[in-house]
Amino acid sequence: MRPGKIMWTMSVLTLVTAFGLTSLAVADHTQPEIVKGSKIIGKSVQTMKGKQIGEIEDLAIDELDGRVRYAVLSFGGLLGLGQKYFAIPWEALSLSDNKEHFALAVTEKELEKAPGFDKNNWPDFADPVYYATIYEFYKVPVPESETGSAPKSTSSTTKSSKKSESKKEK
Repeated sequence: MRPGKIMWTMSVLTLVTAFGLTSLAVADHTQPEIVKGSKIIGKSVQTMKGKQIGEIEDLAIDELDGRVRYAVLSFGGLLGLGQKYFAIPWEALSLSDNKEHFALAVTEKELEKAPGFDKNNWPDFADPVYYATIYEFYKVPVPESETGSAPKSTSSTTKSSKKSESKKEK
């Protein structure tokens, strides 16, 4: 092989290798702020004083805007028996500096009084009353939706007032 052709081949191989590894690294790289759900599920949750109070069992995601609304925390029980689940507003959790666990600004005693549910009987996370109760308990402001407002209530009073308005228009 001629020296020029060898140099050209080595240059091409170097570029292919460099770009190949770079694109693989970028495709596989996850920024610290963006992680797979499987990296979050199973993480422990601790009080601000470092006492472990449970772990993340699941995530509740708003299908319309794609935001994580709640982390579902398991707490209490022994070997999975008597465990209670809690919907924790995502905004109420703080990731530890070492990214090993989440911190929650409640004590174990306060968590025992929190609205919870059985792992086989999940609440309607989109229910406006449930939504407001959870955010209020954890002292977190209700997030605004992509349209700039809090989730809309579909209570019967809202529906009946709309019916009254449409009757008046006719």
